[in-house]
Amino acid sequence: MATGLLAKKVGMTQIFTPEGDCKAVTVLEVGPCTVIRRKTKEKDGYDAVVLGFGAIDEKHAHRISKGEIGVFKKAGTGLFRHLQEVRVKDAKLLGDLKPGDVLTVDKVFKLDQRVDVTGVTKGRGFAGVFKRWGMRGAARDSSTAHEHHRHPGAIGQRKTPGKVWKGKHLPGHYGVDIQTVQNLFVEGIEAEKNIMLVTGAVPGHADGLLFVGTAAKGQPRAKQKQLVRERSKPKV
Repeated sequence: MATGLLAKKVGMTQIFTPEGDCKAVTVLEVGPCTVIRRKTKEKDGYDAVVLGFGAIDEKHAHRISKGEIGVFKKAGTGLFRHLQEVRVKDAKLLGDLKPGDVLTVDKVFKLDQRVDVTGVTKGRGFAGVFKRWGMRGAARDSSTAHEHHRHPGAIGQRKTPGKVWKGKHLPGHYGVDIQTVQNLFVEGIEAEKNIMLVTGAVPGHADGLLFVGTAAKGQPRAKQKQLVRERSKPKV
């Protein structure tokens, strides 16, 4: 079985624990994803599976390349807007997956599991050092500041080295970066609607494309799972 699926960010909401505590969660529409291609170590040098997400109609085939259309026809599947290759270290994790198989959220993930969510952060455009790097600036509106309260200040030296080092925190483009949030707990799964709830926030805007995979840092122990489930189980 694949170790991750493509998803779409629906938005954020909140659930309540039996103790009455409020917990923020993100609603994700995970899958369904269709297997487009199976790669093997003997033929391709590594074991992986290519997943398709976001089915599109034939009348919108002009939105994707002819090369991708050929891949879909070879696999015998429909057309998809997004493709994602999922590599695994052991081919046994993929089982007997073959092109055309459909993976749903309840087949890959389960409650109390830790997941890593990867997405593209929101674009903020050209931002100053306050918003981009969290600098402080002038402590008060003094006469010596002279309208430089939100400026970066001096950035170089007159003598050695006489230059601005690479990586200096300066104004510039902010956002649109690939970011991964690790170790988020799966708080709920609704298989009929392909919905999954995870704790906290994930990168990107609503309707943004995400990749949800099993946590790289491992899963919690059985006792910890039971404790978390008892504390975070929402009221029905």
